[in-house]
Amino acid sequence: IYKKLSKRIIAGELRQKGVTQEQIDEALDGIDDESEYRVAFDLGFKKYNTMSRLAPDVQVRRIQSLLQRKGFGFSIISRVLRELDLSER
Repeated sequence: IYKKLSKRIIAGELRQKGVTQEQIDEALDGIDDESEYRVAFDLGFKKYNTMSRLAPDVQVRRIQSLLQRKGFGFSIISRVLRELDLSER
């Protein structure tokens, strides 16, 4: 089952299940930065589509919170917000 999570969260879950660091590194090598961004963007876009009536600052906060909970870093979150035209440039 594929969860929409960041590499950081996936690594933590694998570590908890007793997977070796070498195996974790090997598994995460298959996820490039662009793929991780696409997952974050898809999550952010879905959330954005449910909030059309909310103020932009509320939309930003909710998308940021969602992506932070999923383990995405500041640079990816900022890029998603820019793509959704929600960030202050």
